[in-house]
This record gives sequence, structure tokens and C-alpha cells, in this order.
Amino acid sequence: MTDPLKLDIAAALEATPEQLPFIPELLADLWVLGASLDIILELLRPLRLPRSTRVLDAGSGKGAVAITLAQQFGFQVLGIDGFPPFVDEARKQAEARGVSHLCRFEFGDLREALPRQRDFDVVIYAALGGILGTVDQCVGLLRHSVRSGGYLVIDDGFLAGTERIPEPGYETYVPHDETLTLLTAHGDEILREVIVAVDDIREVNRLQTALIRKRAEGLSRQHPDAAASIAQYVERQDRECTLLETEVVGAVWLLQRC
Repeated sequence: MTDPLKLDIAAALEATPEQLPFIPELLADLWVLGASLDIILELLRPLRLPRSTRVLDAGSGKGAVAITLAQQFGFQVLGIDGFPPFVDEARKQAEARGVSHLCRFEFGDLREALPRQRDFDVVIYAALGGILGTVDQCVGLLRHSVRSGGYLVIDDGFLAGTERIPEPGYETYVPHDETLTLLTAHGDEILREVIVAVDDIREVNRLQTALIRKRAEGLSRQHPDAAASIAQYVERQDRECTLLETEVVGAVWLLQRC
């Protein structure tokens, strides 16, 4: 894994590069890694897309979104992720859930992989934050992989207020109106916007943090020399949860490419 890619993966996982070896164990109990899966399904279902629909899941994690789309709609899905343990887990999950013939998972740096992927009917970018730059830069990269008239699903958020957040990974968040302007900077149309209820975010955060904390305790006993670093990861998770419940509004957008 290249150093820039390692930094991007660490940022997307709210970790440091040194903490990456522990991430598979820390997140072992989580399959859906931050994506608003139910909302993504809600946005795609009314489109009545055929089973032949080709979907690119950019930053596919352990494959939860890709595999669910294959199970529910019969779509053909390519998932690309930069963290090899997640790619391996996604392949195992697809096999176990009977959709390995519909889902393919590859390791890759999104910035290098996206320009090579063309003519997908749907591209999904879920819960990765600003690793592809500002909102307009992110859309600019993603839309190259979508056919004209195809769809982009972006699961991210915007500032609850007007003051920028001086935290790593949050530099690209801007207020709602500005976010909408950036989403449509390339001429694409926003078909739907779904705001994620803060109570739902809070409940998911509570459940997932408890699972991570339990795993962290076990890891710290196994690796006492890394206990401080593992504790820092848990503390950052707590901070991230607070930001997502107070200063950032979660949202999922369905765009149609012009």
C-alpha cells in the first residue's frame, strides 16, 4: 500500500496509519461501516432499474452496500476499496450470501481507479468523507465513471451551522446551501435529498462504539505496548460521534448525471 493511500485509508477510518493493523479486529463486529444503507435502498428502489444495472461502489468497505444491492435488486456491482482486509472480507461475505456471481471486489486507490472505470449506471460514494477533496472535486471524479443519464448516490453531510470544523477529515464540510451548489457544479441534477435523523445517528453510534470499545479492551490486553494507541483510537471515535451528532448533518443525495 502506497504511503498516500495509507494516509487516505487511515483518514477514512478515522485512524492513524500506525493504528491500521488493529482496524480489522476493532471493527470485526461491524459490517455496515457508516453508510446509510436503508436510505440508499430507499433512493434507488423507485428508479425501477433493471437487473442488468451496473453499479460501482467507490470505497466499498466490507461490501455491505454492494452485497445488499445484489441481493435485493440483482444488480451487478463492482466494489473498490483501498484496505486489503476489507476487500478480503467483502469477497467472503459475497460468497457466504450467495451473490459472488454478481459482486466483484477489487483493491485500489480510488483516485487512480475511478478514471479507468466508465459507463456505470450508478456510482455510490458512502461515508468516506473528504478523501476525494471538496464536494465538487469529489463529484467531478465520480461522475467520470457514470454514463450520461446515470445516477450518483453520495452519502455524506454538511455543516449544521456556518463555522468550519478545524478537525482532520472535516475540512471540506460547508453549510447546506454551499454543499448543494458544489454538488451541482458540473451541471448534474439533484433528484432527492434525505436528511439522516440525528436520533438514528445517535443510536447507531451508541451501539457501534460499545462494540468497538469491547474489542479495544481485548486488543489492549493482547498488545499492551499498543494500548495507548488503541485508547486514542477509541477516544477519537467518541469525538467523531459527538461531531456527527451536533456539528454535522448527515445527508444522502441522489444525483442524475447530465
